[in-house]
Amino acid sequence: MAKAREGSVAGGFGGWLQRVRRSGEHSDVTVEVDGRELHLHLLPLLNASAYFRNLTADPNWSCTSSAACPDDGGDVPRRVVSLSGLPGGAEGLEGAVDYCYLIKPSYTVQNIARIRAAAEYLGMADMMDSTKKFLYTNVFAHWRASVAYLQHEHARLNAPVDEYIETRCLKVIVAALARAFGETKYLSAPMLTPGHVVGKREELLQSSAPCEALAEILVRVASLPDMYAGEALDALVEADVNLSVNCRQGRSVRSWLASLVDDECMSSNIRARCWVVLCLARMVARGAPKCRPWLELSSQYWCSLLEHVERLVNVPVTDDDVDQLDMQMRLVDVKRILERRIGGSLDELDEDLHSYELEPDTLLTMVGYYLEQGPLDEKSESVAEIAGEVDKFLWTYAETGSIRVDTFVSLCTAFPRQSHDSMFRAIEKLLTTRPDIATSQADKQRLWRLVDPARLSPAVHERALNNPGFLSQPHVLETVLQQHSEELAKVPDAVDSAPSMRPIMQKVINASLKLLEENSRRSQEIAELQHQYSALQLLGEKMLRSCENSAASTPCWESSLTITHRSSSLMHETQTETETEGSELDSETPSVATVSSIADQPRLDLRDIYSLETFRKPHLKSVD
Repeated sequence: MAKAREGSVAGGFGGWLQRVRRSGEHSDVTVEVDGRELHLHLLPLLNASAYFRNLTADPNWSCTSSAACPDDGGDVPRRVVSLSGLPGGAEGLEGAVDYCYLIKPSYTVQNIARIRAAAEYLGMADMMDSTKKFLYTNVFAHWRASVAYLQHEHARLNAPVDEYIETRCLKVIVAALARAFGETKYLSAPMLTPGHVVGKREELLQSSAPCEALAEILVRVASLPDMYAGEALDALVEADVNLSVNCRQGRSVRSWLASLVDDECMSSNIRARCWVVLCLARMVARGAPKCRPWLELSSQYWCSLLEHVERLVNVPVTDDDVDQLDMQMRLVDVKRILERRIGGSLDELDEDLHSYELEPDTLLTMVGYYLEQGPLDEKSESVAEIAGEVDKFLWTYAETGSIRVDTFVSLCTAFPRQSHDSMFRAIEKLLTTRPDIATSQADKQRLWRLVDPARLSPAVHERALNNPGFLSQPHVLETVLQQHSEELAKVPDAVDSAPSMRPIMQKVINASLKLLEENSRRSQEIAELQHQYSALQLLGEKMLRSCENSAASTPCWESSLTITHRSSSLMHETQTETETEGSELDSETPSVATVSSIADQPRLDLRDIYSLETFRKPHLKSVD
């Protein structure tokens, strides 16, 4: 019987079975599935199927009357068996039934799952073994065949066969992934031959066969449907597969990763790019040591992955694209891990950080993680190097105008600097590329306050004094006037009877310093008043809306402002300002107030000018 199944039998019992299977003559059972009827025979079905053996052993099994069945020329009663919802459907049942009639099944990668599902449902053990051999030979034999099957051929049947095929395909794929990582000794991007034509991969000079194999399998697996790609890559990460020792110190990781993500995956396949970056980032983070030094691998791995994660996180996504939104949430979580690791190890990087394309907020986050480790040693070379890297980033951001003032200020104040030359150039450039900042006096003052004129080199200092925006800043004017005062003190008195100009110039400088101090104080008071006035205005709007929403019979509360003695004195002080400025010309002692000392003075509070009386109820007047 086994030999008969290997091919069609021309004569004998096997030939007769195949003939009656095709013709349906002498049929004693009709099997209905998916609206189709198969006129079959119980004997071969009982021989191969446990389902039919159990069915006929049931006491409730009975045949229909001869009159109810079509007349086939005999008196054989025909039974009707309905297999609604059979896994594999009519196509799977056809293949399983042929096996019962000793007909060699025509297995293909397109129908194997349906036939196996039907055979499993019908309890055909011999056919289960036959389909297993086909799967191990044609699907499970190589990872490429498994990937191709899951990618193009497999359609879930909601049957046990789904788990059987998917589980074994994924095992083959994960094993191949782990083997590819283990065999890769170094990473490098493929190089082009002189006669390379774009789009012809066969003309690429393969720099490393294992490296190419790793890139191929990663991209192919990442291009699978999400349910398969996610499970395979999760299993790879959980298996603690790590790069080999030689590969850890690779110096061309960035170019390889760029080739893998941008070229192999192609920009249109956003899902594959996300899966590749997500998998590699999780593998690197999982294999990292728990204590310092944190970056066991070359920093190219960490920084390159962060660079790609950041790009993918910023890809626009619509609200109805739930799968991509979920993917971006995963990328955001990995991004936080990379930021913390790199930020805490800014002094361990083995290459220039500014060569990577990182957003200002990302850089600020990493700097924040570094500062969390404790106070900085201003004399440390590593701190100076990190500050230099940050300054290079600031120049790049200033050139593109891609940084906010708050972020710029935070990055500048994060580290001490011996020289402010780079900072001055970056601010000057930012005011050129961002007209909105250049027209804001508050933003300009915040930026220029970052620069200490005393920490500028002579060439940059001279250039800075020729910049009207920088020179007009109060702290710069104060520094310049103090410098002139010191230089003037070194000039000897005039000889003979000629009048000395030094006392006069000294008085002018002193008056200018005091005027500068007063203007700075008034500016702070005005800013504070504006802030508190805005708060009162917001409060008034809320009260007005509350009154409008209340019942007409309910009276509204209204505030009353009373000018106090302090307000009168302030007005008197403003009127006599000219007299005060004139009297300063007689002062001999120069003012040594600095911006820090001015900031320490108590600000004028609105409660010192206005006092809010107890809210009173107004008398309601009748309207004629």
